[in-house]
Amino acid sequence: MKLVELLVKESKTSLRRLALMAVIAGGANAAVLAIVNHAAVALERGESQFYSIVLFGLAISAYVYAQRYVLIVTTDEVENIVHRHRRRLIDRLHRSELSGVEHIGRGLIFNAITADTQVISQTASGLVLGAQAGILIVWAAIYLAAISPASLLLTVMVLAVSAQIYRRKIRTVKAALQRAGMEQGQLHDLVSGVLEGFKEIKLSTRRAYAVIRDASEASARTAAFRKQAQRALATHFIFAQLSFFVLLGAVVFLMPALSPSYSETIMKTLTAVMFLIGPISGVMTAVPQMAMANAAAENIERLSLLLDANLKEPEARTDEVGAPLTEQTFSRLDLHRVFFRHEQGENRFSVGPIDLTVRAGEVIFITGGNGSGKTTFLRLLTGLYPPASGEIVLDGIRIDRERVQDYRNLFCGVFADFHLFPKLYGLPTPDPDEALRWTEHMEIADKVRILPDRFSTVELSTGQRKRLAYIAAVLEEKPIVILDEWAADQDPHFRAKFYNELIPELKVLGKTVIAITHDDRYFHQADRRLHMDEGRLTELYKEPVHE
Repeated sequence: MKLVELLVKESKTSLRRLALMAVIAGGANAAVLAIVNHAAVALERGESQFYSIVLFGLAISAYVYAQRYVLIVTTDEVENIVHRHRRRLIDRLHRSELSGVEHIGRGLIFNAITADTQVISQTASGLVLGAQAGILIVWAAIYLAAISPASLLLTVMVLAVSAQIYRRKIRTVKAALQRAGMEQGQLHDLVSGVLEGFKEIKLSTRRAYAVIRDASEASARTAAFRKQAQRALATHFIFAQLSFFVLLGAVVFLMPALSPSYSETIMKTLTAVMFLIGPISGVMTAVPQMAMANAAAENIERLSLLLDANLKEPEARTDEVGAPLTEQTFSRLDLHRVFFRHEQGENRFSVGPIDLTVRAGEVIFITGGNGSGKTTFLRLLTGLYPPASGEIVLDGIRIDRERVQDYRNLFCGVFADFHLFPKLYGLPTPDPDEALRWTEHMEIADKVRILPDRFSTVELSTGQRKRLAYIAAVLEEKPIVILDEWAADQDPHFRAKFYNELIPELKVLGKTVIAITHDDRYFHQADRRLHMDEGRLTELYKEPVHE
């Protein structure tokens, strides 16, 4: 079973000690039944109850200690295992190629990292109790088969009292579970951000480390609050069981004094039935939980294999945020017969082969119809898609697997399907005056402020969010700026400002600008114009200046 394999393989707890404590808990549980029935027989014979009472107390104490150990250690270990798997999956995700992530699909990735790990976390205690209940059922059923059935009325009374105690105790758990749910929601948002902003992450090692660190911390907080909730559940369950035992002792030790006709057979049957009903309920609860948890473990294993097959980058480095990277400059970028093909089912589309030279400081506009391959070309150019053939050469150095991430770090920009992170991941703290100047320059100072590590809000219109994304991109100070139909969501005034002011400003700063655009009235702002048609790239003459 995949769930058992996952838990045993990843466990760092002594399984022998855990098994020993489980045996002690089960033995103490069964001993309670034996002691109670022995005491009932001794009472019938007029023998002293002292030793029975002492043994009864010792058995309960042993059960409480061993059962608490098993439940708490198991739930803590499962939470630690879940956290390690989440972190491992997120690390594999960030080291995967964009094309592979798109092929796997967001649904499988999201569900495995969040929902499936949560299922395993939630069912840990139930599975342990279900396994112990199965052992008790065997012995209790054998014992019960040898004697007459007990009084159903008394059985219902005992179960009702136990259920009431547990119901009242469980109320105190809700707060801890709600807090865990809130942290789970934050983790959900961060993982969604990793997926939606995957291109932005791949273009910046600093941002990648900052995002992954944030997600890892959220995962750790989620694990901590879930452990707190599970500990409370374990404690309340034990209280309910302890109350049940106390009631059972009262029935056995006190009822004979109130009813002299209380026979040995009835007492044995009564205790056996009460012991049997609990384990049966535990098994009935554990069976569906086991099925769901095992399916979740299979989904996690499936995603791990898919991501492993898609890993194209070397193991993640340990650079801290802000650590120096390779020199962020270049003189010439060449594409030699670069070719890429999309193949998903019956949908096939190819781009290339492309021969192109990009020189530092150029402003290049790319035009073409919808579906012509412009966005795919940008993903090839930036290293987000690996070429099926051909090569990319930067200043005479061929970009291979070992160099691809440093190559990606040359680029920044805003894609058509961009993701705007609320925090300024991978960026140094901006100067307050410079931050204000940028928001004023982008004409959104009345809508948003740039705080030391984040934007005050990202709940803006698409055009305004693009302006924030533009600010974040420029603040990275990368040599190549990619803008995929950036002006498409701007009003006429700001569209003109983009072409007549922002792009010339980038050129003055020495940036290389590569922009996809359909605004023919502004083609004169480009040094070169490339046109994409059915995956083929051609260079057109520069357009005359519009008067």
